[in-house]
Amino acid sequence: MLLGRKKKLSLKEKISNFLFPKKGYLRAYKYHFQRLLHLKGSKNSIARGAVVGVTIAVTPFFGLQLILTFLLDFILKANITASLITTCIGNVATFPFIWFLDYKIGNLILKENNIDNASFMVAIENIKNAFTNHNWKVIEENAISILLPMTIGSFILAFILGIITYFTVIRFLTIHQNKGIKKW
Repeated sequence: MLLGRKKKLSLKEKISNFLFPKKGYLRAYKYHFQRLLHLKGSKNSIARGAVVGVTIAVTPFFGLQLILTFLLDFILKANITASLITTCIGNVATFPFIWFLDYKIGNLILKENNIDNASFMVAIENIKNAFTNHNWKVIEENAISILLPMTIGSFILAFILGIITYFTVIRFLTIHQNKGIKKW
């Protein structure tokens, strides 16, 4: 196979490379951005898809992100590939920062400070363990104090990042398309 691997990767190696790229996250993001620029479709459709991906990536609804992405793509008539590419902004390395920012913005909106910064990650870990062990009492105790501010904060953060993403993608698509026209 031309430009293929000599040795096939095992499933474990593929997952490991996806979660922790050998060449780093910056290179992976640059690659995904280049793929975004080369998508077929209108600029608006691609930009709407990018907005959907970014906004869904900053929500605390970890298990529902793919479903929400497809639903919003259908409603907004957005480019599905663009939204899937930009959803990768939310990954293992960025989720703790995104969720903490969601929580802080939500607390500012609600004018509350339910827990301090140090115990936030402990509470998130408790919720994760409670889901694993089906301990619904712990989930119920932590849901209002953490998930409500995170959800409200994620809507604000998604709105801000959505506007920035839309105009940035439109701008880069215009530049990229104009370079292609000048070559001919």
